[in-house]
Amino acid sequence: MAQLPEYNPLLPFIKANWNGNPLKDQQQYINLDGPSERSFAELFKWQTETNPLKKFKQKQQTVVDVCLNKHIVSNREDGIVWLGHACFLFTLSGKHFITDPVFYNVGPVKRFTPLPCDVADLKEIDYILLSHNHRDHADKKSMQHLCAINPTAIILTGLNIAALLRSWKIANPIIEAGWYQQYHLETDVQITYLPAKHWNRRGLHDMNNMLWGSFMLQGPHQKIYFGADSGLGIHFTEIAQLFPNIDIALLGIGAYKPEWFMATAHTSPADALIAFEQLQAKQLIPMHHGTFDMGDEPIFYPKQEMLLLQEKFNINIVEHLSIGNKLQL
Repeated sequence: MAQLPEYNPLLPFIKANWNGNPLKDQQQYINLDGPSERSFAELFKWQTETNPLKKFKQKQQTVVDVCLNKHIVSNREDGIVWLGHACFLFTLSGKHFITDPVFYNVGPVKRFTPLPCDVADLKEIDYILLSHNHRDHADKKSMQHLCAINPTAIILTGLNIAALLRSWKIANPIIEAGWYQQYHLETDVQITYLPAKHWNRRGLHDMNNMLWGSFMLQGPHQKIYFGADSGLGIHFTEIAQLFPNIDIALLGIGAYKPEWFMATAHTSPADALIAFEQLQAKQLIPMHHGTFDMGDEPIFYPKQEMLLLQEKFNINIVEHLSIGNKLQL
């Protein structure tokens, strides 16, 4: 098997003395501080153990509000629109950036929140940011539909993911990056691919052979960190050192129970607050909750827990961000 690429030789590093992503036996990408993946035995244990919150999941309903908005892309003023889960439309310097587009059910996992518009309304997208290849972040049908109506949109992603997208017959330009590499873009918005503590797998024999990560978006007036999927790790403190004065951090708060299984790959509401403090960001936007039921907790739990923590610790949280409602920057 050929050795995986450690970096993109066409892109610069923003971290001194960093030579590329570390590899395990040349065949797997690894985290900075320990593995996140779980074994099939651990997966079996989780799926067969008793869930003490199961009774609360009966007839559960999301607590995320949806504001219908068919004119999302017509407004080129700086702002953020949540489209559900980890999918956001960022508008910076007149350009549209969409993250981890997932518009439909994810296999048997149904979507609890509708899109605020038709997929056909999501035209004039300039850049598609794909953090990693898990199905609730990189969905084949969603990517194919989005790219069909935005054939010139440039896909920014991690190492070794382009082959997956090409197998889906996606012809858009693709730029892969390793951690701490900055993409070359024809705009005054700078985007850097950064670490996350996570893992990757789509099939039985591709464990960690595509890179996962997070993104920093730097416009002329805003510095926004999109945390993607991540457990707590040493990267948050380091990112704060590399990028001081982060304005907004978007961090996941869902799919966190049972914590013995999930904590190395997803932050709970409490862990997200720790990461937020480590990033030294000014505002927190919770994400990765309310749209898909992917953990043992009921779908309404993450927001409920976050609001309780906000009241207790007086954290600056953008708490009522509705799907489809634009947050002006």
